[in-house]
Amino acid sequence: MKRRAVTLPPPPPALSAPFRELLHALLARGVRLRGERTETARARRTALSQSGTFVGHRPYTRGDDLRRLDWAAYARSGEFFLKQLEQEERRSVTLWLDLSPRLAAGSPPRRLAAVRLAAVLGGLALRRLDGLTVLAPGHSPPVATFAGAADLDGLLRWLDSLPYSISAPDRGPELALQRSLPGRVHWLSDFARPKACERPLLALRRRGVKVTGWLPAIADDRGPVARGALRLVDPESGDELMVAVDDALAAELERQLATLARQQDRLFAQAGCRLVRWPVPAADDLRLEAWSAMLTEAAR
Repeated sequence: MKRRAVTLPPPPPALSAPFRELLHALLARGVRLRGERTETARARRTALSQSGTFVGHRPYTRGDDLRRLDWAAYARSGEFFLKQLEQEERRSVTLWLDLSPRLAAGSPPRRLAAVRLAAVLGGLALRRLDGLTVLAPGHSPPVATFAGAADLDGLLRWLDSLPYSISAPDRGPELALQRSLPGRVHWLSDFARPKACERPLLALRRRGVKVTGWLPAIADDRGPVARGALRLVDPESGDELMVAVDDALAAELERQLATLARQQDRLFAQAGCRLVRWPVPAADDLRLEAWSAMLTEAAR
């Protein structure tokens, strides 16, 4: 098999105007990303004390403490804003995105599903929590922060601009722990190499970080659909191979995929973390009912 260099085209835009309409409909359902109970309780006590240095505002969302409303800001703008204090413990979420070229494979491409999923999770955080941090190892800069519902468009532009990039799984925890990023981490990947994911996952858990793994599940994860000639392309190296798929090979591929799935489940179970296998709708399926089920998983 001959190795040749390959230049991947830029990822196709994932966040089209029709998807953005769907996104706003999903966010309007009022689902809240859950924080840990202890974090939420401490944040509430700090808020009630009204102590700390004023550093800015964030838009009011239903359920916030009314005593933190800035009435002077309301008089100027006609909108409700809450005071942000420097020492207040913020309720936030961190998204960790895998930019590997492997995610270009599949139908629909797993990369398309991952970016759309990040848009939904990030939008929920901006609407319902105090802040959002996105880790994209291999991108420059690798960390972006957003706060408030007004930052949604900026988040979507940033997500749609992300390239393919190869980065070691250890890089994500390094970025998170160097910056002492708060909140739950949502790791979006294909987890195709479970052994390589073990050390970074355990590094986060040893520091008390709650991690949820999101694996966009596509039909290809269950094995080849049809018999005949199968063209395999490694998106990272450009290696190509034509394979004749008969019943025996199809059965072996299905066995290997089942083994990988067990390894992924064991990886997260041993770390005490949750792995969500999210069934990806078709690329052009933007019906609200096709996406609503993932909201239930996001709220857990």
